[in-house]
Amino acid sequence: MPDLDSLLSPRSIAIIGASPDHTAIRGKVQHVLQHRGYPGAIYPISRSQAEVQGRRAYPDLAALPEVPDLAIVIIPAVNVPEVIEDCGRRGVKAAYIIASGFAEEAGEAGAARQARILAAARAHDMAVIGPNAEGFFNTAANVVATFSPAVENFAQAMAPDTPEGRRISVLTQSGGVGFSFYHRGRPRQLRFAHVISTGNEAVLDSFTLAEHLIERGLTDIILAYVEGIKDVAAFRRAAALAADRGVPIIVAKMGRSEAGARAAHSHTAALAGADAAHDAVFRRHGVIRALDMDEMLDIAAGFAFCALPAGRRVGIMSGSGGAGVWMADMLSLAGLEVPRLDDATRTACEALMPAYGSATNPVDLTAGSIGKVGYAHVVDILQRSPVLDAVVVVGSVASPKRLQEDAPKLAEVAAHPEKPVLFCAYTAAAQPAVDVAAQCGVPVFTSMPGCARAIRAMADYRAFRARWGARGADPVPAPNPTALAMLRRSGRVLSEHDSKSVLAACGIPRATEVLATDAESAAAAAMRLGFPVALKIQSPDIPHKTEVGGVALHLADAAAVRGAFAAMLDRARAAHPAAAIQGALVAPMAAPGIEVILGIHRDPQFGPMLMAGLGGIHVEVLADVAFAPAPVTEDEARGLLRSLRGAKLLAGGRGAPPADVDALAALMVALSRFAADHAEAVAEVDLNPVLVHPRGGGVTVVDVLVVRRASAEEGSA
Repeated sequence: MPDLDSLLSPRSIAIIGASPDHTAIRGKVQHVLQHRGYPGAIYPISRSQAEVQGRRAYPDLAALPEVPDLAIVIIPAVNVPEVIEDCGRRGVKAAYIIASGFAEEAGEAGAARQARILAAARAHDMAVIGPNAEGFFNTAANVVATFSPAVENFAQAMAPDTPEGRRISVLTQSGGVGFSFYHRGRPRQLRFAHVISTGNEAVLDSFTLAEHLIERGLTDIILAYVEGIKDVAAFRRAAALAADRGVPIIVAKMGRSEAGARAAHSHTAALAGADAAHDAVFRRHGVIRALDMDEMLDIAAGFAFCALPAGRRVGIMSGSGGAGVWMADMLSLAGLEVPRLDDATRTACEALMPAYGSATNPVDLTAGSIGKVGYAHVVDILQRSPVLDAVVVVGSVASPKRLQEDAPKLAEVAAHPEKPVLFCAYTAAAQPAVDVAAQCGVPVFTSMPGCARAIRAMADYRAFRARWGARGADPVPAPNPTALAMLRRSGRVLSEHDSKSVLAACGIPRATEVLATDAESAAAAAMRLGFPVALKIQSPDIPHKTEVGGVALHLADAAAVRGAFAAMLDRARAAHPAAAIQGALVAPMAAPGIEVILGIHRDPQFGPMLMAGLGGIHVEVLADVAFAPAPVTEDEARGLLRSLRGAKLLAGGRGAPPADVDALAALMVALSRFAADHAEAVAEVDLNPVLVHPRGGGVTVVDVLVVRRASAEEGSA
């Protein structure tokens, strides 16, 4: 196992390619290390210099007085593989490659160089980050090894003076973005333990590092900029460990758009992957996905200073009625509640304000009253309310005076174990005011939507932790022998009849149906089943039956069935002369219900994903679908349905009865388990439509399509 301690907390560092010019990248890394007070030995390696920035330089690793823990490599790309191989032979435990010119560039040469780095790292069990990286820092070890200008204000300590604030680690495939988190977050008194730029991730990826930091207890919050997940197993291990230990992971995953995916690939040779699959996997593990840097820092600030609220009910206090109402709107838009206060809380607030104030929530204390009683006293009253889970103070931080006067009491209320206090400024934030608030354990926000999103993220994370603790491990895959035998006998695409037979072997019920091979047997089957019936052509070569006129509905008698069968086969043979036609499926017309589509899609990175959506226009026009990794629990299935924009249709309304969501959730669980059990055999499954009948009426799976995974001889699916 590579020694990540030697990488992130090295006792000695060799800088291969060191330069006396501290304005150039090759010289700036040493310049920053020295000025930030790195306590270990620094060995500049240069073929042209006897001394670099006041330190003796050495021509190569062999000339060093000791084997360094870490080699920082800043030389032309063409020479890097040989240097990494030399590091491995000489026992250097870790290397950090800043040099560029590898898999991120066009052509085969760069990729070949990167492959040599990976081979050398594996051969010598070296911990290697990069290439194409921007450096890193570890404040606990006082290692600041980067050329980023974000750390060059040497008058400012890397960590804030206040003891408040949980530790944040930034893991980023883009160095510039990573250090900008630090540069923008440090004035907010956020405590950054690490910023680690991982570049192309030829050897170590962000989530392997995340797992190490969490396992060793070196961080409390992780911010990650991700262009592609290189090691899915490492991601799952890190995300599960983070969920177990309550370390929130806040992610910006690039590649949402086609343009973004192209840019991500050219930048770090990362495959962006399917965005919906990433969302689903993030949701499963409680990973918080944010849209931009400001949102990530706002959410991080909430987690850094605040206890997790028990729910989504927020109390607002302000000296400005307009600002309080505006904040209420932002909270509501974020999916939070702003409830009316209980009588006791309202009475206590009214005793502190003039008659023209308001104590309904938002509490408009008025500017004059805030000047007399301060913020903290009212926060204390609101925290005691049984209808609130968090308190937001909306006010001015143009000056620190009010916060300084209120500081002892503010620190006391901010320490509440379940009802966090957040301050949202409607003025620009004066740095001394932000500092005072941070010392009290209160984060300051200058964006109302950002403050609202932070509270929502914290409330959701607490609810996730409760679900995660109750979920348990996924069941071990248990393929069904009968289903596997059917799949092996089939072609790549199964007919509806064969698809339903495979699912039925795994306990997924099918409606009473009969496969008829001629018109007479179809008519006889219809008479046994009862009219009216539906008739559907069955052929693995005709997956889209309606396109060839292969569906006939509401057939009322035997003559209609005979005529429809003959006409249907004629149309199918004309459209697909070579198709293997099994006959037609005869089924009773299903009772009315809400159309739902369920499906399984095999993501190339994450494996089988369950899809659920409302049918008809909702899926065809609005793409109202949601995904989850298979298998899912019943709770997850219900959550998936609630996330749909058309979810209210299942609840009934306008005289319609509520749908049988219990039966639908049970079907989703069974389908997802089938997908997980047969992940190596099945590529796709479509249940479309599924009719969800009124509560107690169950569901009817109208049509099914199963696509088998290709064998090695057939090529990849």
